[in-house]
Amino acid sequence: MERALALFDPGVVRVAPAETGGERTELRGLPDILANADRLTADLDIHAVVAEGPFVGGDRFAVRFTFDQTHRPSGRRAEATKVCLYTVISGAIVREEVSYFDPPSPGSPAVA
Repeated sequence: MERALALFDPGVVRVAPAETGGERTELRGLPDILANADRLTADLDIHAVVAEGPFVGGDRFAVRFTFDQTHRPSGRRAEATKVCLYTVISGAIVREEVSYFDPPSPGSPAVA
């Protein structure tokens, strides 16, 4: 984690539309971003993380993360996937845009 955080500009901006009930959230700076991550994962046991990428294009790149996690209060184990689009300026990540993916339920029209 320490090596990954070293890639970020201290004033990095993180935009994540799904973290507050669908409303767009914009956080500035590593301290606020890390505090938000702690809040989001406080009730989770993370069993594994798979990262795919990076998928590079110019001054931006994307990484897809898939988490195998258990929500401790309910005991429900599930997979969660997000894609992060990063913008790099002068060798540092200055912006992270997060999109979440929830797979359709079995039997839904998207799966059938």
